[in-house]
Amino acid sequence: MNDRSPASLFLAIASLSLVGLFAGCASYQLGSSAKLPYQKVFVEPVTNDSYAPQAQAVVSAKIRDVLIRDGRVQLVTSEEAADAVLSVNLTEYKRTGNTRDTSDTGRAQDFTVTLSAEVSFFDQTNGSYYFQKRRIVETTNAYRDDPYTRNEDTGLGTQSYFGAEYQAMPLLARGMARQVADTILSNW
Repeated sequence: MNDRSPASLFLAIASLSLVGLFAGCASYQLGSSAKLPYQKVFVEPVTNDSYAPQAQAVVSAKIRDVLIRDGRVQLVTSEEAADAVLSVNLTEYKRTGNTRDTSDTGRAQDFTVTLSAEVSFFDQTNGSYYFQKRRIVETTNAYRDDPYTRNEDTGLGTQSYFGAEYQAMPLLARGMARQVADTILSNW
């Protein structure tokens, strides 16, 4: 009869578990394994045909930031050096009131802010578009009430509509940038 100690049995099970773990994870690759047909991308300055105030600079910066962080493409400073050119045009900016002020039903307490854009992606090597005027929509909420400041009379903290929109714009821009990056970096 073969008597094995509990320690040697534990060592055998642990060794087999480690071998199985490393064998199963050996072929894992972080991120997408799909090869993109372009390596260098030029991002044109975002144009703004909407009523979103000063949104083009924020959206443009966020798009570049998201693409740099992803790391699958290299951003270049000229169209001539690029394999592909990304164009983004902000087309619509809309604000819709969600909840109304109890003392003045004409004033919204919070509202939904929507930013729409048309995105085109041009293949420099073939002289054709990967896609053209693809519509992307990003939505967020803006709140006029500020829970961190209190008015002595009402007990509520309020900020202007402009302040609420100003705080919502980076969220819209980041969401828009993520959608643009997902669109150009995914397989279509």
